Amino acid sequence: MTRISTTIPLLVAIACIVLVAGCTSPIDQTNTSRNITPAVQTVAASYKVTIAQPDERSRFLRMDTDVYNQGEVVEFFIADDNGRMPSFANDTPAFSIIFQKGNGAWATKMEISPPPGTNESDPGTGKTSPRYGFVTTGFEPNRYRIVSDCGISREFIVRVLPTLEPTICPDIANEPLWVRINPIDDQYAGKTFSISGTTNRAVGEELKYLVFPSGMVPKNLTAGNEKPLSIWASEGACGENTWSVDLDMAIPREYFFMISAGSQNATAIQRFTVVPIPPP
Repeated sequence: MTRISTTIPLLVAIACIVLVAGCTSPIDQTNTSRNITPAVQTVAASYKVTIAQPDERSRFLRMDTDVYNQGEVVEFFIADDNGRMPSFANDTPAFSIIFQKGNGAWATKMEISPPPGTNESDPGTGKTSPRYGFVTTGFEPNRYRIVSDCGISREFIVRVLPTLEPTICPDIANEPLWVRINPIDDQYAGKTFSISGTTNRAVGEELKYLVFPSGMVPKNLTAGNEKPLSIWASEGACGENTWSVDLDMAIPREYFFMISAGSQNATAIQRFTVVPIPPP
């Protein structure tokens, strides 16, 4: 009896020390179940950037990314790591957001209380804390740090939303008609392939083309003595529109592809080779 009575007070004293210490180092927790409702419903960031963190315990504080654009929502929570989890003095942790000033010192930006309606005990193995969230509207581009009331912290950066430079198109007023053919690789007989290029003909305007074997007399698609086929220009950018032709050549040999945008000076021609299809 004497041994048991002296042991019980000692255990109670140790338990009290743990409770008043606030956040301790990660410890194993019991497996208790609970349902967590996110405080802010947003789409996760489409990018993932990580930066150096204050210490190895930062891994317990989970975020979508460590870099955010101004105005984006930051969501975070505490989660265990391989069955080990920090403990908290309060039922749910509270957080503050601090930022680094020009002299290197840290100052408080805002305080974050537990989400409304939550009364969770310390997360157990395989569990998470409630989810917290805040909007970075009004945050200056800077380095920030989320700090929990138990000392676990994680840094993140807020940056200015990148802006795309407007496309400046060259002045093409009174530019003469032209048409170009993209490089044509060797093709296999009996296999459909595409020949494409660009032109300054307006969208929907006609271009005439012809395919003929090499060695034949050069053609003039604008003289009316040929029977060319027609395609129409598709929309491109800055007045440089596109065109494309699908071909299927059955006889292996060397060919010419010729296309005209409407005049003999606006004509392009390119040689290509059709080779026998390789055996299976």
